[in-house]
Amino acid sequence: MSTDTAGSRTRETVGPAVGGATLDAVATRTTAHAPVLWTIAIASFVADGVLTVYGIRLGLTEVNPVAADLIADVGALPALALLKGVALTVAVAGWFVMPEDYRGLVPAGLALPWVVASLLNCVAVGLVL
Repeated sequence: MSTDTAGSRTRETVGPAVGGATLDAVATRTTAHAPVLWTIAIASFVADGVLTVYGIRLGLTEVNPVAADLIADVGALPALALLKGVALTVAVAGWFVMPEDYRGLVPAGLALPWVVASLLNCVAVGLVL
């Protein structure tokens, strides 16, 4: 048992460090390519929406339960516009409040899932056709 109540180890930050050098490297890289990442995010945003609507018209179903419920209530196009609009709004707000060195993580965070969703939609639509 220790009797050191003064805390001989000092910390400059509160809580554990998150990411460290790895996060800094990824953030630097994504921020350097932010315009390209925004382009990819917006293109995949549109592709995912168009392919989802087209897939639903072909008889496919939405696997995201939140999106599926909203699509059932208001229709595919309004539901997707609302969901993607909210995601884009949060991302743009995040862009403005994040430290400049980390801003590239925002479009990367949008682009990654939307590119994957677009590719999966391409496969699903291709299998139906």
